[in-house]
Amino acid sequence: MSEYKELIKNFDRIRDYMREFFVFGFKTRNSYDIKSSRTYDNERRRIENYLSDITKWDYTDSGKKVFISVDSSEIPQNPFYKAYKSKSFTTNDIILHFLLVDIFTVNKDKYLKLDEITELVNDKSDFCFEPQTVRNKLKEYADSGVLKVEKESKAYRYSFNDLYLEDLGLSQDAILYFSEVVPFGVVGSYLADRMDIKNTKFLYKHHFIVNTLEDNILLDIIDSIKSHRQIQVENFSNRNKKMRIFNILPLMIYVSVQTGRRYLIGYSGGRKFSVYRLDYIKSVKPKEVDDRFDSFYNELKKCFDYSFSTSFLIDSKPEHFEMTLYINEDSEQFIINRLEREGRGGTIKHIRRNIYKFSLDIYNISEIMAWVKSFTGRIVKIKSDNKSVMELFYDDVKRMKKMYN
Repeated sequence: MSEYKELIKNFDRIRDYMREFFVFGFKTRNSYDIKSSRTYDNERRRIENYLSDITKWDYTDSGKKVFISVDSSEIPQNPFYKAYKSKSFTTNDIILHFLLVDIFTVNKDKYLKLDEITELVNDKSDFCFEPQTVRNKLKEYADSGVLKVEKESKAYRYSFNDLYLEDLGLSQDAILYFSEVVPFGVVGSYLADRMDIKNTKFLYKHHFIVNTLEDNILLDIIDSIKSHRQIQVENFSNRNKKMRIFNILPLMIYVSVQTGRRYLIGYSGGRKFSVYRLDYIKSVKPKEVDDRFDSFYNELKKCFDYSFSTSFLIDSKPEHFEMTLYINEDSEQFIINRLEREGRGGTIKHIRRNIYKFSLDIYNISEIMAWVKSFTGRIVKIKSDNKSVMELFYDDVKRMKKMYN
């Protein structure tokens, strides 16, 4: 029987559980079927320890449900960063860390070979470390930027990467601010910990804290976009609750300013670009370089002129839409402001006193209809090239009228 431990081996595991609990839907002990009930208890306890200040629970007919309850305007730092800082370590990890720091500090500006480092480590330690163990730790530190590496003949030599926070000239306020508002903000959180500074100045009305759980996935996608590589994506379908695997040429990351959700736009075949929510992507695997990247990227940029949301069609003719509204010019300027702010490229024309026409050319009229319905009560007339969408709109109005009458 495995013993419960607070620390974790890697972030992907805790990310999966956090997504199960807080992204895909609140789970009860009975409904959690991926692992055993004991595993559920251990992971729930671990998450509650990370997020003790914002984790709540409630009892329903199906059992106890755990969820997050937080006012984003009251938290000084993203609480999910704690999960990144909970990685487990062994006794050898600790011993090797301090021995290597001591060795490279004494031999500053010198490059040392593996056998030299191993000999120095074993001279200073009561343990006997195998060269492969030392090599693995050196590679880990080199990959993270702690060490510099150069190749001499067939052997690698290592030296300290002389980088200290005091030499970066970073503004403390900039670190604290950008650690909460940009992707990969956990880096700023680590810097703040290293500099021993706390956020006492910034609070955020709209703080999309859950996005940090996607940052590892986002980094792999951005790297593949930069190198024009295809990727294999393991994606969760919220519709049928199943995992599916797709091969995609990633082109762009799309961020909603309304919900904070982040999307991957890519090409996977057919006459339209595919859109995937980052919080539903479980894993990303880079594949071969695709020479079609520039062609598809330029085609995608053209689509933004005729897209209201996430419908991006290739070589398609846009449909025309018009909506005539009654707006009181004396007291409802905010409605006109809203049309200008949310219309996404549409035009507003003053017809006569208190009557305005909003028009837009768009690939998929269905995308705009939820927004159009928010003007119910002001709509004088709507018109579109897509007759089926118009019929559905009027049918919805009739059904709503019947329900309220």
